[in-house]
Amino acid sequence: MVTSPATERRGRLDRETVVLAAEALVDRDGYDALSMTSLAAELDSRVSSLYNHVGGLDDVRAEIQTRAMHLMGRQVQRAAMGRTGADGLAALCHELRRFALDYPRRYAAMTHRAIEPDSLLEAAGEVIEAVGVMVRSTGLGGDRVIPTGMAIFSAIHGFVSLEAIGYFDGIDGLEAVYEQVVRGAVTSAVLEVTTPR
Repeated sequence: MVTSPATERRGRLDRETVVLAAEALVDRDGYDALSMTSLAAELDSRVSSLYNHVGGLDDVRAEIQTRAMHLMGRQVQRAAMGRTGADGLAALCHELRRFALDYPRRYAAMTHRAIEPDSLLEAAGEVIEAVGVMVRSTGLGGDRVIPTGMAIFSAIHGFVSLEAIGYFDGIDGLEAVYEQVVRGAVTSAVLEVTTPR
């Protein structure tokens, strides 16, 4: 009996294959365009067959969010290695932007409302740790570390999310603008060390 390529492909399906195909779809068409129907078409499979490997669309979307967060975390931690203080914080800011530019649609997916908040928070551990280490290396400690890290991320996210969707297309001098955003975020963190509460 001759097996068709489509049948062979369906026979090789597993969770990793399905999620990788979903990531490819998100990279190409965007997070909001992802559906079980489009995913089945991408895999040359039936929608019903996908449910042998994933729990449904929310399961796939949650997996995309957590995998993107893990990927960003690994990249941010590499960027932070061997750095401290303001220099380290600036390096993290630049790596966050690089990730958003390299994976704009996964970055957008990752910063959507969390499908599984606990899993996404756990996946964010590498980013939180890297930012926390850098913030502490400026001299901050205690209950000021997390709010300062959140403030830095919020400033950077504001710029990179607009850039990732093309809001700044055609505007010259973006590098200088981003440097100003980074300087503002890092300076604010460093000033926290000497500013009385």
